[in-house]
Amino acid sequence: MPGIKESPRIAVHGLGAMGLDLIRILHGQGADIVAGIVRPGSDKDGRDLGGLAGVTGLAFPARGDAEQALREAGADIVIVTVSTYLDDAQYEIFATAVRAGANVITLAEEMLYPFATDNPRARELDALAKEHGVTVTGTGHQDAYWVNLIGVLAGSTHDLGSVTGRLSWNVDDFGRAVAEHQHVNATVEEFARWQEAGERPPTFTHYSLHALAAAIGLTPRGTVETTSEPVVARHDTHSAALAATVPQGRLLGYTDTDTLHTEEGVSLSVSSQGSVYEEGQKDYNEWKLTDSSGKPTLHLRNSDLDTAHTTCATLINRIPDVIEARPGIVTVDELPQLRYRPAHRPA
Repeated sequence: MPGIKESPRIAVHGLGAMGLDLIRILHGQGADIVAGIVRPGSDKDGRDLGGLAGVTGLAFPARGDAEQALREAGADIVIVTVSTYLDDAQYEIFATAVRAGANVITLAEEMLYPFATDNPRARELDALAKEHGVTVTGTGHQDAYWVNLIGVLAGSTHDLGSVTGRLSWNVDDFGRAVAEHQHVNATVEEFARWQEAGERPPTFTHYSLHALAAAIGLTPRGTVETTSEPVVARHDTHSAALAATVPQGRLLGYTDTDTLHTEEGVSLSVSSQGSVYEEGQKDYNEWKLTDSSGKPTLHLRNSDLDTAHTTCATLINRIPDVIEARPGIVTVDELPQLRYRPAHRPA
């Protein structure tokens, strides 16, 4: 594809922090943004899209009726930035786009590898997308930093025993819904009761480990093992996402550690801390590989990352790959190597 400006027609479903960031970047690249969609009843329904995003030249309203908006817009691809999991509500958002003949690219973490949990909605969505000849793909920061980079790193060794990752990301960069998901401002006792209830969905990194295994060419054995630890405020800390101060002793978020074993004997593990940052904290990703004897062999650290920016940029650079992919749900291990795509900015 020569550039985003020449094709395609893009709709954005979900106008929270990430959706509006994507609109700003796409608009700056001269992309053809044809619709902005919000949930029915949202206070953003009917408001000028350019005004919401803080840009000029998008003088049409955000719409709460997704079906009608897509029918009128004739979008080639819909960016979805609504929530994490493929539940009934999220399925209907994707299905509405698919039935309108549009491809879907989403930041929903489960869609990075939705078959990992044998979610029946994934099978239904896959069949629906094939029926309509369009593609559905999940991407984002994890595509680049938890799958692609590590797959290349693993490709530089002949003896792989384990892959271990540590990463941190700032909840405040992703808005209120993510902050609530990370239990920001909960008490330690509330977090413990949530853990004891045993009703939590799979973690963000659960799907990434399955995608990483597929990218490396490994076969998962058993289920992902997960442990979680609260991140407790050492002093009163302001959360921009909640527009509130988290008192000392309450949660700023939590850390998940996931481990996936494989038939080939290689263990994959990652600890992901999602929390409101205290002064001096920065995003990072760190990965260490060992050989089959446990000897460290390879080390990669990406320090002082802007996770929110890399999330948006990765999605935008993936748009041509998704449009050109086969119909159905296509996971990132099936897509070409992620690469930079020069923008065709308006003169």
